[in-house]
Amino acid sequence: MREDISRRTLLRNGGIGLVAMSTAGLAGCTSSLPVVGDDSASGPAVDRWLVDLSFSDLFDESELTDEYDDGELEGYDRTGFEFDTVVPQAVFDNEEELVVYWPLEQGSELRSTAGVTATDLDWQLTQHVEWEYDVTYTQETWDGTQSYEDERSASIDIGTLAGTFDPADVEDSLEDWADDQSAEDEDLSSEGEYEGFDLYAFEGSAFGVSESYVVRVAGSQSLDSVEALEAAIDVQTTSVGGLSETDDGDALLAQFESAHFASGELHEPRTVESKIERQYGDIDDIPDRQRDDLEEHFEDRLDDWELGLVGSASAYEFDGDMTDVHEVYLYETESDADAGELRDHVESNRDITDQWATIEDLSIDDEGRTLVLSGRVRTRALL
Repeated sequence: MREDISRRTLLRNGGIGLVAMSTAGLAGCTSSLPVVGDDSASGPAVDRWLVDLSFSDLFDESELTDEYDDGELEGYDRTGFEFDTVVPQAVFDNEEELVVYWPLEQGSELRSTAGVTATDLDWQLTQHVEWEYDVTYTQETWDGTQSYEDERSASIDIGTLAGTFDPADVEDSLEDWADDQSAEDEDLSSEGEYEGFDLYAFEGSAFGVSESYVVRVAGSQSLDSVEALEAAIDVQTTSVGGLSETDDGDALLAQFESAHFASGELHEPRTVESKIERQYGDIDDIPDRQRDDLEEHFEDRLDDWELGLVGSASAYEFDGDMTDVHEVYLYETESDADAGELRDHVESNRDITDQWATIEDLSIDDEGRTLVLSGRVRTRALL
């Protein structure tokens, strides 16, 4: 089950901006943060943990053959990718300004399952991936054999805890959790060892446990969680199969800076057409008059600065009563990346309760397909 932070700053604008933060910070250290690719003690190098999962490798076609004699996977698209990271010690060190521990809500279920607390961790990271896919099948009807096509969705969540762990203690906690969850006395199963991790599985979830990391994968029934777990471990151990190897992932992460609290996302391009097709299907199948009305409706709901946006990442480094902000906005083309439109929008949305509340020392740099926003905000404005 995906765990979502519920604070307004993370939910505002459907995940744009203050939505997905990547962190850095060894317990007790809340400064000298690494850049992406530096897997130092100060936090996760996200390009060595974010995985570009292969849907075709994960998809279990037996799910189709159990449902239909001749069911086949016809095609698929990744429709969304999100990640969040946090350094717990940085939250504790700035608790007077943050007032509450809401940044640590993300990952609390995994910590409980593994029997560790936020104070035990150097950092934690979560990933959420969504796909849409088509399946075809035939059925016998009164007038013969008919062919059908279904559009379905699937998702996977990957949670990673970093620290110093006793694998035997974690295994005991996982077994206790499985006993509490199972209504049919199903036990946690051992899936062997992989790249220094002990692997376990239980009812669609897979776990990898080492002395330094605990990784959990949970996904839709049609997807192989153990296969996804091994893919996530491969990125960390071999640097192969990471999100940074994709065009959009590389473009986004190349400008990204780790911090105490961070997140990011990739999605379909934000355009009027994509918004219409997402809700109403193929735009060519919509009558002209209705299409004109829909285009006018969605044009009013999309700001100029977000047209063509395909991803964003935000990083926050707490510094007492002030917090350093670093945000990256990735567009489909360079011509979509309009720094002037973004600046105008930020400057008109920087009051209390606005998206960029209290931001100062604002700068926006144009880097190819990306716009990079930097500034400082009052820490309490994040609440």
